[in-house]
Amino acid sequence: MSSNDQSQECFVELDIFQNTVIDIGGRLIYSQEFAQVYSEIVYESIRSYLSSKLSEKGVSILWSNLNGITNVKGIPAKLLRPGSPWIAGRVRMRLVVEFEPEETGSGSSRSPLDDIRGDVSQ
Repeated sequence: MSSNDQSQECFVELDIFQNTVIDIGGRLIYSQEFAQVYSEIVYESIRSYLSSKLSEKGVSILWSNLNGITNVKGIPAKLLRPGSPWIAGRVRMRLVVEFEPEETGSGSSRSPLDDIRGDVSQ
């Protein structure tokens, strides 16, 4: 069976603002902390690369705007689609942390996170 024939992925976006804990190699980290570290590393690389590539194409963009592209508000921009006029708005980049659960067949209603949350709050 080729990789294209495998079942469709079932990744779900993690809500990083809940007390969700991720176990990576036996080490626990809150999903919010994981996403923050990941975002800092990736966004710094993206900003540098984006700045370089835009310069090669003759597009100058302020470094402060590159920082703004990753925040909630984004940066002012205009969009042009074929057959439509320019549309003023904002553009932003966003990273998403996703998780794909394995099928376990467990029917337990008790969450394994109950024990972890108890340990973390003590």
